[in-house]
Amino acid sequence: MSQAEHWLSSEYLLSQLKERPEGISEHALIKQLHQDGHIKLEADSFRDLVKLFRMHFLLFHRLYLLRDELHAQGCGSLSVQALSIRLLPYAASQQGLVTDDPLRRYYLDLQNLENDASESMLESMLAGFWSALKPPADESAQQQALQLLELDANASDREIKQAWRRLAMRHHPDRGGDDETIKQLNQAVSLLLPGR
Repeated sequence: MSQAEHWLSSEYLLSQLKERPEGISEHALIKQLHQDGHIKLEADSFRDLVKLFRMHFLLFHRLYLLRDELHAQGCGSLSVQALSIRLLPYAASQQGLVTDDPLRRYYLDLQNLENDASESMLESMLAGFWSALKPPADESAQQQALQLLELDANASDREIKQAWRRLAMRHHPDRGGDDETIKQLNQAVSLLLPGR
C-alpha cells in the first residue's frame, strides 16, 4: 500500500460515518478531518482548483479503499457521493463487489491524481462536466442570446465575454439600467458559455 492509502485510518473514517448514519457531505468531512488534525487546510484550500482537486481525489481514493475493505470483510458498504457519504449495511450479491464502477476505477488509480492535477486539465474537466449537465440549447435560443449581446453567430468566447461586460456596464442599475436587462444578459452569456 502506498503512503496515500495510509494517511487516513479505516477506524477513524468508520467512527465518523457511524456517528452520522444519515451521511456526511464531502465538505463537512473535510472540515472534520481538519478539526481532528488529519489534514491541514490553508486559506485558499477551497478556492485553489489544484489544491481542492488533490484533497477531493485523495479523500475519495481512501473512501473507495474503505468500501472495498468493508465488502471483503462482509461487514458493510459505503455510498460515496460528494453530497452524502454514508455507511450502509452489507448486502451480499451474486456478483460480489461491483468492480466495473468507473468512479471506483478512477479514484483507485493514483496515476489519475498526477495526470489530471494541472489547472488547465481541471478547468477542462469542469467545463465538460457542466456542459454535460446542461441540456443542449436550441438554435433559436442561441440566436436570441447572440442578438441580445449584439453579436453574430461567429463570435468567439472572448468576444462573448467582452460584449457581456460592455453591456452589463451600460445596463447596470447603478448606472441607470435595470435588473431585468442584467438578468437577461446573464442568462444569455450562461447559455452561450456554459460553465464560465
